[in-house]
Amino acid sequence: MRKSVIVLSIIVLLLPIWTGCVQKRILEELGLVVVVGYDPAEKDRIKGTALLHQIDPAAKEKVQVVVTNANTSKGLRNAQNREVSKRVVSGQLRVAIYNEKLARNGIITLADTLSRDSVISDTIFLTVSRGSADNIITHRFPEISNIGTYLYKMIRQNIQGEQISSCTLHEFIHDVYSVGKDPVLPVIERIGDQILLNHTVLFRNDKMVGELSADEAFVLKLIRDRYKAGSLEISLDAEPFRQLKPSFQGNKVDIVIENISSSSQIKLVDPSIPSFSIHIKMNVRIQEVSTDLKLGEKKVIRAFESEISKEFVRRIQKLIAKTQAVQSDPIGFGEVYHAKVRHSNLTDEKWREMYPNAKVHVDVKTIMVRSGVVE
Repeated sequence: MRKSVIVLSIIVLLLPIWTGCVQKRILEELGLVVVVGYDPAEKDRIKGTALLHQIDPAAKEKVQVVVTNANTSKGLRNAQNREVSKRVVSGQLRVAIYNEKLARNGIITLADTLSRDSVISDTIFLTVSRGSADNIITHRFPEISNIGTYLYKMIRQNIQGEQISSCTLHEFIHDVYSVGKDPVLPVIERIGDQILLNHTVLFRNDKMVGELSADEAFVLKLIRDRYKAGSLEISLDAEPFRQLKPSFQGNKVDIVIENISSSSQIKLVDPSIPSFSIHIKMNVRIQEVSTDLKLGEKKVIRAFESEISKEFVRRIQKLIAKTQAVQSDPIGFGEVYHAKVRHSNLTDEKWREMYPNAKVHVDVKTIMVRSGVVE
């Protein structure tokens, strides 16, 4: 009891000293970086564009854009501080944008610096810009007051809506340093006063080596993650449906499936090749069909389930072939191989040689849970 009283007394005596050591930061005196963009500059330097949010009731503009050049990202921060009246801090950083040209040469140095900054959350989003990142951040959008917050919400709602894979700083750094898996990041593009999020970048380690369309990114997410929502428009071969309805005209049936829930399982079948199998189970709901087939009939439902499965098998095989062609493994087959083969001593270089020759058997089972229901 006496010992506890002594310890408590020491803490009470030291408390004023500890609180006195904490650096006070008045919000009105800070420039809060919300989004930062990196572009290549002359003489191998980097152009950094930062959008600062100002908490100042007297300020006419709530945001300020600062453009500086330096050799490193820390050098950019110092240069930014020399150009503004408020101290630049990164605690509210939400999005980092990397120019496509920088991404092709590798961005791990810039991303790693962010991850080592204790005030920056590892849940910030990373993206690649089509063209200049500066061209996106400095543009005055008539309908957008703060492009940094807008980009953050845009990326977040697309991740939550299962349209793109998650692209946090933590996930990017993990996949870059992981043996047997490569990261992907979404591409943002400005066309006039619009911001588009249509493509996904494939990386080999930290270097951009290819792109996926929105539909291909959907398939990639179907393999990598569990779907709980999402929707997709696909075209199916019309022949099986013509057998059900001889009067049917046309070469394809267009449908929209939504509220997809799925699970996937990747297994190593033969390590000597190596050979893998992917089993995907999908529960889908047909939201719209381009023809008047009766979705209440069992034979029509079975035909749709079979053709949707075939279409996804085709898309998955095409996607895997595309990633093998550029030696990028965003699915993580190498991680499965590394986990299953003892004493494989798998290295990044070894997996780069093995992956293009890997064989993958794809099996998709589709179950139609409901049709024609509108929320």
